[in-house]
Amino acid sequence: MYHTHCCVQLIYNSKYMIKLKEIVITSLFVILFFNLSAQDSICINKSIKHVIHSKFLNEDRDYWVSLPLHYTDSLKYPVIYVLDAEWRFELTKTITFELGAWNKIQKSIVVGIPHIDWENKRGQDLTFSQSRIEYDGDIVDSTWYNKSNSGGAMKFYNYLTKELIPKINQNYSTTGHETLVGHSYGGYFGGYILSLDHPFEVIHMYDPSIWFSDGEITNLFKKTDYNKPVNIHLTYQPKPKFHRKKIEEFIDELSKNSNIQLTTEFYEAETHNSLFLYSFYNGITKTNK
Repeated sequence: MYHTHCCVQLIYNSKYMIKLKEIVITSLFVILFFNLSAQDSICINKSIKHVIHSKFLNEDRDYWVSLPLHYTDSLKYPVIYVLDAEWRFELTKTITFELGAWNKIQKSIVVGIPHIDWENKRGQDLTFSQSRIEYDGDIVDSTWYNKSNSGGAMKFYNYLTKELIPKINQNYSTTGHETLVGHSYGGYFGGYILSLDHPFEVIHMYDPSIWFSDGEITNLFKKTDYNKPVNIHLTYQPKPKFHRKKIEEFIDELSKNSNIQLTTEFYEAETHNSLFLYSFYNGITKTNK
């Protein structure tokens, strides 16, 4: 367990998890009922699909927007950007809408960022190199990671920061406060951009793939004179050991930087995918109050 002035780690037991799951499920039913009974004049929890042409990616890209309850241009809202929107957008937008409606967090706009061909383009979008090591520490060759499935994240980063975020701020009433939510490769992406001039006030990394390229993110961060205030929420689970070891090495480095407000959660009984629900619910109530 890590204890510093800017680092808090929580370990959750199964009884807490069951209770949290009950709360979230109840919230989902409440928001569904509210949406069905809401009047036309009220902004209900629906998604708006947009298409943008990216010069950096040289292709059209979809993005999805969910607005908070009673959205109005006379007010300004923070924005939560969610990677891997194919799987994560519906859950995150519903929890955000519900918590915002009851003033548990700031009412927020949620932007989902999907991939075109997730089997190949997801890896291209979210990784900055071609790894020669796997999540369990096994050595691999170029047939595993190559230009067809990895290493194109700088183009995606430029699309995100120079095209998509400005478009959102142009078309919606925003405060300029931005949160990035990433899981697995998305968490790796969130960690890597700490070495770049990123625009985010909050970054969530859920079970991030710090193992990728043998912990290149940690090594890069060690060489970076990081001085931008940022609130980081990082969660992880125990398997495999190599994966966990690389994450904990990264946590050690983050906890040394006074500009980083860090919270971590270790979900001993969860898996790589099952921890997402708890990570987002607990994280967003800490970082976006």
